[in-house]
Amino acid sequence: MLNYELTQYEDVIDLKIPVDYDALQQVNYNWVPYNPRKTVARWGCSITSLDGLDSGIPDIDSVLEYNRQHNTAYTEKDFTTRTAHAQPFDYFLSKFAVGRSHYIKLGSGGYFPWHRDNDRDTFRIIYTIRNCEQDSFVWINDERPLKLMCDRWYYINTKKKHTVFSFDETVFAVFNVLLTEENLHQFRQHAMIK
Repeated sequence: MLNYELTQYEDVIDLKIPVDYDALQQVNYNWVPYNPRKTVARWGCSITSLDGLDSGIPDIDSVLEYNRQHNTAYTEKDFTTRTAHAQPFDYFLSKFAVGRSHYIKLGSGGYFPWHRDNDRDTFRIIYTIRNCEQDSFVWINDERPLKLMCDRWYYINTKKKHTVFSFDETVFAVFNVLLTEENLHQFRQHAMIK
């Protein structure tokens, strides 16, 4: 039922949420390979993790592949402990209950192939940080290129097929927001157009 309510909106929605820009400039990223089984120019740094540490294991891995390989049953909802890299998003994290969340860095040529985020218990909110404009970075959602800008919050319906590709080094943050009544309320409160 909550998924149904969320799908009543557009697939991309601008949000207005405060960020601590000074803290964001001071983040000392601990970049680790994103899904280390793949040889793609992409890295992650945990905002939330299982234990509050930033080793990236298993939080910067493919949860599905990690579970298969290690006989575990983690979901996006299991990664809720803030790391030292979460401070720029203190306001956001005080308003929204999130699961696995992290910074992503794509090198020149870095990409995510076509896929759908199938987790039914979360939705994605993205914060763009560096080189996320269309001359540096392309995000195609459901066959449509998105016109993203840096230093902006977006809800993106990643349940639809999507892909991203970077021409320059790009950094953005991905938050797996738990699909709850309170989070939907916060989502509506922070939408640029109400």
